[in-house]
Parts: sequence; structure tokens; C-alpha cells
Amino acid sequence: MKVGDLVRVVDCDPMMDFDIKCSCFFCTGNSNRIGIILSPAPQRSWNVMFDCGEWRLDMFDFARGDVEVMNEITV
Repeated sequence: MKVGDLVRVVDCDPMMDFDIKCSCFFCTGNSNRIGIILSPAPQRSWNVMFDCGEWRLDMFDFARGDVEVMNEITV
């Protein structure tokens, strides 16, 4: 991954009890979950700008399959 790549965070699992809403950053921000990598961050992570704000993703997010690279920028 590198600065400028588009990434997408996978959707949250549906809640079992319909009265409880997910309280994650993306659900509360009503995000489309697509972001652009802005810069490297400490401890092998990346600063990513989403439509609901900036969030930090690390290599474990990618390794677990919680985030996928949609479009790699070519220079």
C-alpha cells in the first residue's frame, strides 16, 4: 500500500438484537467506508481519510481481511 491508494472497510456484522445499533466509527458516521490513504503513521499503520473523518488503519486490519485495497495508485 502507498499514499493515494483507495481502500474499503468491510461492513459490520449485523446485530442479533435489532434494538441495538452498531457504535463503530463508520456506522455512527453513516460512512460509505471508502477512504484514501493520506500518509504513513507510527507502528506500521496508515492515516486514511473517509467521508466521515480520518481514521488510522494498521497492517493487522489488512491481514484480517477487514480492509481491502480497491485501487492502487500508479506513479
